[in-house]
Amino acid sequence: MKPIVAKKETMNLKALRFFVTTADTLSFTQAGKILNTPKSNVSKSIHSLEKELGVKLFERSSRVVRLTESGALLYQRATNLLNDATSMVNDIKSLQTEVSGELRISAPPSLGRYISKEIIPEFLSRFENVRVSLKLTYDYDDLVKDDLDIAFRMGKNNDENLIEKPLGFANRVIVASPQYLKKHAPITSLSELTSHKCLQVFDHVTTSWQLKNGEQQQLLSLAVLFKCDDMDALRQTLVSGIGIAHLPWLVVRDDIAAGRLCHILPQWSSHGLPISVVYRTGVNKPAKLAQFLALVYAKQAHFNIAYAPD
Repeated sequence: MKPIVAKKETMNLKALRFFVTTADTLSFTQAGKILNTPKSNVSKSIHSLEKELGVKLFERSSRVVRLTESGALLYQRATNLLNDATSMVNDIKSLQTEVSGELRISAPPSLGRYISKEIIPEFLSRFENVRVSLKLTYDYDDLVKDDLDIAFRMGKNNDENLIEKPLGFANRVIVASPQYLKKHAPITSLSELTSHKCLQVFDHVTTSWQLKNGEQQQLLSLAVLFKCDDMDALRQTLVSGIGIAHLPWLVVRDDIAAGRLCHILPQWSSHGLPISVVYRTGVNKPAKLAQFLALVYAKQAHFNIAYAPD
């Protein structure tokens, strides 16, 4: 009697990638552009996958494409499967010992400018066969989806699938230009700040500053005079004599030392904001990533960039 062998189910990873990309964009045309293939190839691949599974994965109309219940389930599983496949290939490739290739980094703009001065030049000098690309963004990028090797974070990391290594702390201080302060009464207490308008990085009508002085804590709300999504552009406006701001010590400390900005109520600052580095899990780290991390850890003291009152 012959043993009964269960039929092994196989699935084409290319077809799954076509499906996930289409689900991400909800557009066969956009998926084709991203995958650099004709829209007809994407449609045929999805049709074949639906035929193989015996279910509809998308509901299509002349204007709308959306996932069915079966499509939503496949999307979740297929995304994890493709990520695992990518990690497996990267881990195998990372067995090489030569430090070479492109290291892709993401960081908040102010911290990215800082590591461009303190970390990256030395790394590039040590390893001539490595290239570095640095993406400056306030967003917490998806390292797998955005094809990043490593990201620096300021604040809490909520992705449990990443390895996180704490590096240090930053904080914010209250600053204004000398010419702005000359036009207004001296600021000697927090209550006097509420009559001023502030410059704000993010898009809010009002802003709240969480401040501390030893054990004392205070929450202040100020009207926003100018808002901008770039910290350096906002700092330039501040230096020009407009408003008051609550900015990272890292961003303003050189201006304070040079007299371009004044540190207001220095006994008050924000709570410490953790700085960390995150990277993807895997059996082996690529040599370029391992060496970059080693340099970052060796220079960890550079990441304690919080103002500390005397």
